[in-house]
Amino acid sequence: MVRIFRGGVLDERFEGSVVVIGPRPTTMTGLVRGDLFVRDNSVCDVTGMVSGNLLAERTGKALLHGLVTKAAKSAGGDLEIYGMVQGDVINEGGRLFVDKGAVVRGKVIGQTHSGPIPPPEKVVAAPAAPPVAVPTPATKPPAPPTP
Repeated sequence: MVRIFRGGVLDERFEGSVVVIGPRPTTMTGLVRGDLFVRDNSVCDVTGMVSGNLLAERTGKALLHGLVTKAAKSAGGDLEIYGMVQGDVINEGGRLFVDKGAVVRGKVIGQTHSGPIPPPEKVVAAPAAPPVAVPTPATKPPAPPTP
């Protein structure tokens, strides 16, 4: 069974995988007996337990303060580890930070950041340039008729 979660507080026990999507942040304080996927510009703060894998995909961001019993992986997204991972922590094309107080029983594989990952910079469109006035060629007024 898969559950799609679109933000808020996930404070229940769920059997199966959970996919977090959407612009609203999610706080997961419960138990997921399966995998937890974070994707599509969403942020999930995991203070509960995932008895499976945690994956930060595409443009998602996962902050782990709780426990993951298998692997935690960044597959294009951002992953910050402050809690405990009993498996490997893997970076595959995303951004990864493992806090000095975190506990990882497996290996840390891939490039890591030295500090918490800042949010992505918003692309600000340059202000539109004012319209350029195109000069028109000067014209002579018509000559008065001769008598």
